[in-house]
Amino acid sequence: MALSDPSTEGQNSPQSAESSSPSTSEDASRKAWTFARRTGRFLRRNWMWGVVLAFGVYLWYDISPNIDLPESGPPAPDFTLTQMNGETFQLSEHRGEVVVLNVWATWCPPCRVEIPGFVELQHQFREEGVLFVGLSVDEGGLETVRDFAQDRTLNYPQVASRAVAYRKYGQSTTIPRTYVIDKRGQIRYRHTGLLLKGALKPVLEQLSAEAGSDS
Repeated sequence: MALSDPSTEGQNSPQSAESSSPSTSEDASRKAWTFARRTGRFLRRNWMWGVVLAFGVYLWYDISPNIDLPESGPPAPDFTLTQMNGETFQLSEHRGEVVVLNVWATWCPPCRVEIPGFVELQHQFREEGVLFVGLSVDEGGLETVRDFAQDRTLNYPQVASRAVAYRKYGQSTTIPRTYVIDKRGQIRYRHTGLLLKGALKPVLEQLSAEAGSDS
């Protein structure tokens, strides 16, 4: 009858077998890496759906905007600037009208996207006493805007002033920014970023239907 060698005891024990298998943390790391790799492949193959989803969000906001206008707002800072046609534009002279002041630049992609909708709304609401005004922050001023407008239809006044845009309105360099000023000269709606036609139209409908200023 052979006797076992005490020096070899425990070499094939369950504890020894367990120590030779991957640890729990290594297994978790492997699973995480596999998940990340599969997710990356999915996103690369289906990136178009992300674009579609983002466009859908914008479209839904355009069709069904959530507009809740306050009954009053801060007074819009007055300014006087020269238009592209050489005439003077003074904001306070348009009291009794709804003024849409759009801070923009020719090099700004969202600004370019907004413009066709603004042109359509200006045409649609002109008889309702609504006036759009483009306030450019281009370093080249009105000359840059004039070059931009040569191949485009801009049916509302264009002025340019970085000082007015950055100091009087919003204390921000972010563009586009849009301010809707009611007939009393109060800012009743403001929006930073791309503003689509469908989102702005209800604002103009509501403010143009209000009574004008008595002053």
